Order: sequence, then C-alpha cells, then structure tokens
Amino acid sequence: MKKTFTRVLCVLFALALIPFAAACSGNETSDDPLGESSAETSSEPEYVLFSNLPDVKYPGETVTFLVEGDYMDTYASIEVMPQENSYSTLKDAIQTRNDLVEEKFGVEIAEVRTEGYGDMMNKLRDNAMSGLSLYDIVMPYMGDAAKFAQEGNLIDLQTLENVHLDCDYYDQGSVQDLSINHKNYFVTGDLSLLCYDVTHALVFNKDTVTDNGLENPYDLVRNKQWTIDKLWEMAKKVTADTDGEAGMSYTDTYGFIVNKNFVSSMFIGSGQRFSVKNENDEPTIAVYNEQAVKVFDKIFRLVNDDTTSGQIDNMSGGFGHSAQVAGKTVWDAAREATANKRTLFHSVSLSGILALGEYDCNFGVLPTPMFDDSQERYYCRVSTLYASCAGIPINAKNVEMSSVIMDAMFQASTNTVKDAYINTIMKERKIQDNDSEDMLDIIFESRVYDFGSVFNWGGASEFDVNSITGFMNEIAFSGTNTFVSRWDEIKDVVKSAMEGTIDAYRKND
Repeated sequence: MKKTFTRVLCVLFALALIPFAAACSGNETSDDPLGESSAETSSEPEYVLFSNLPDVKYPGETVTFLVEGDYMDTYASIEVMPQENSYSTLKDAIQTRNDLVEEKFGVEIAEVRTEGYGDMMNKLRDNAMSGLSLYDIVMPYMGDAAKFAQEGNLIDLQTLENVHLDCDYYDQGSVQDLSINHKNYFVTGDLSLLCYDVTHALVFNKDTVTDNGLENPYDLVRNKQWTIDKLWEMAKKVTADTDGEAGMSYTDTYGFIVNKNFVSSMFIGSGQRFSVKNENDEPTIAVYNEQAVKVFDKIFRLVNDDTTSGQIDNMSGGFGHSAQVAGKTVWDAAREATANKRTLFHSVSLSGILALGEYDCNFGVLPTPMFDDSQERYYCRVSTLYASCAGIPINAKNVEMSSVIMDAMFQASTNTVKDAYINTIMKERKIQDNDSEDMLDIIFESRVYDFGSVFNWGGASEFDVNSITGFMNEIAFSGTNTFVSRWDEIKDVVKSAMEGTIDAYRKND
C-alpha cells in the first residue's frame, strides 16, 4: 500500500474528526416518512468513526470484495473501488473512504468483478466448494445472495459482534425485511449504492404541470393526497394524440408512461405485500386477499386506460411497439418524452434521474402514489433484481477481519460515498429544486424490501409469469384482468417454493 506522507496525515486527521452520521442501538425506523416529528431535537450523542470497532490491525492483509462487473452496465458495482467511467466526485469519495479504512486497520481493499450473467453464482459456489477462501466479503444481487444463503454458504451477520446491524449506516428496512428466523445473512445500507439506484419512484415534467394548470404534486405528497386516483385524474387531462398521425404512438403526449415492472411497485405502494412475516420471523404469502384484488383492479384499469397511460415496454402496440419500430430503445424514448414535455408522469428506477439529468428538462421526483388518502404512509419498492447487498462467506479466511472491515466500510461510506452520490450528484447536480430533494428523502425513508420479490417463488425471476411477482406484471399488460384465476393456477407452486425456502433456512441452524 503506497501512499504519500501528506495523504496519510490527511486521512488520519479526517479519521479523528468524522462523526457517525447516525447513532446505534435502539433506533427505530419512523412510521412517518414525511418526517413530521423531526422537529424535536435529537438527544443522540455523536460517535467517532470506528469507535464501536476493536482497535486492531491486519498488516499485509488484502480484503477482497466480489462484486458485479461492467457487463451489467447501469447496474454494475461502482461503490467499492473507484471506476474509470464514474463521476469524479464519487471516485474521490470512494478513495477517501478506502483510505480511512485501510489506514485504520492496516489492510488493502481490493475487488474481483464478475464477467457475465451467472458468473456471480458460479464464483460464489466455486469458492464455497474449493476451500480457497478467495473472497472476504461478497456483494451479489439480492436474489443470488438469497440462494447462496439458502445453500448454507453465508454467515448469519447477527452472530458477529463486529457487525452492528442496529446502526443506521445499515438500512434498517433491509435488516427487518430480509431476515428469516431472526437471522440476517445479507444486508444493505450506505455502502450499497445500487439499492438507491433501483428504488422505484416517478419523475414528472414541471412545465407540463404548469402548462396544464394542474395541482402542485409536491403539495399533494406533503398533504398525503398523492394517490393513484390523483395521478389518474391529472394524467387524463394531459394525454392527447398530438403527432398528427392516427393512433397513439411514442411521439404522442401521455399523462403517464409506465413500465411493466412498476405494476408491482404500485401494488407495494398501495400498502400491499407479496409476503409478510409470522411470529417466527418466517415469510407467509400475502399477495392474495380481498384488498389486494381491489388494489390490482385499480392498477389494471389505470395502465390499460389509453386515454391516460402509455405502456413503455409493451411490444405488441402503443408506446413501446412504435418506439421499437422507429429503432429506439423504449427507455430512451421514455426519457425523451419526459424531457420534451410529451409526458406528465414517468415511472423510473432512481438511476433514471442520472440519465434524465443529462437532458435540458425541468423535472421533479415523486414517491410511488398511495392507494387512497386513508393510507398512513408511502411505500417505495426496491426492485431487488439488481439490488446489491453484502454478506460474508462461511469459509472466509478470517471471519473477524471480514466483519470488522465490512462494518467499517458501511459506516465510513455515510459521510463520503453516500454523501457524494445522494447529496452531491443526485441532489445538487441532477435534481433541480429543494422540493425534489425533500421527495428523495421521503422515497429513501419509505423503501420496502419484500422477500417475495427477492425469491420470486414459483418462477425464475420477477419477469417469470409464474412467479409471485411476475404473474401480476404480466396480467396488467395483457389487457384482460385474470388476477384471481391466474393466482389460483400458480398458488400451490408458489407456496411449495416458499416452504422449500423456509425448510432450507431452518437446516442452516
């Protein structure tokens, strides 16, 4: 590890001064994502960075992370090591964070990047079987982490005294939502930038709101009046055939353009879940009940209302089909529609903010709408398909070192990497007003990780029409609402797959 004397002094000085951004022990997540109780002065003391970790050194040791590589493009890992094509602000923050950890604990941080689809699971399983202990910390997407944990190859982080899961640099929603039998085999938080990127929300064109004399969406959110019905009402006023050609195509004007996967997000946003936990902290199926049928019916009617909505990735007609015929990717066509005031609302993963920020566009950000105004809070689904998490292999060469460095990397990311990505890049460079900055805070405080979405029982992924999540997305874009009958067809397979998951985790005991 070669660093100049000046850098060492700067890092040690920073190490002595940086406080935790969030305290530990007993902090509960707020039931109010609007933060209306935050006016009270916090009595939590500040803690010095790393003060809850042992004063140890691991001289000459390299701590190796296994991460998803560049083949994933938008969803490749950018958070462990500085990446050449990344933002300079983020690269500098990553280097500062790594310097802090390396100088404190005498290690060198390194990463191995996967090279193609399936390579993560292949490397994880080869490492488990070979006995070589190639990786000290692994950061797969959550679906792969769940499978690897189910196979008994990840350590329960709750058993490691140096992993402080009660601290806010770990996403407390992920700690609660992704446990099973009160065990956490993987977790996310301030280190895992992809979990911010794949959180689902909406963007809207502020000029389109003004031009059409519509209500201020920010006020609707703050007043807890931002509902599916309100989105529908506003979107209907905007949709029009404006390109001079018969029929609706991607060049016309839409009130709401929506992708198939966002159907699940509106379902979650309406207070529904694919699965919930029982008293033993084990998942049970929750996707089908009287209210769920009512919620899906409203979502179905919204996304199939051609006087309101355009389906982004429907290749059989409308927005998606016409964009594809014109030689455009549907995602580029959707961003252009938003930028050029040809849509009011546009469903996105928050990585879309970064892409839309490259356009000359007066846009804002909103959480996923509630079902109705009787709902107490907002819920924004994390699309776990490409959400990264962190875990420690059961055959890590030095479990104590892995746990110390993992915790150090998460807590040192708060005021460096997370701050650079969220506050500097997303808020200051891409977001254009203080209102949208507030909306981002609401969105992040409202995140939901659903175990059903992680495992997709009954199918291979959330794109599988037989899975607990995929079946509803497919029905929504099919044009015929067969929610009840389709669930009846797949429920036994879904339940059997879920029970298999529970049994596998019990065997890990």
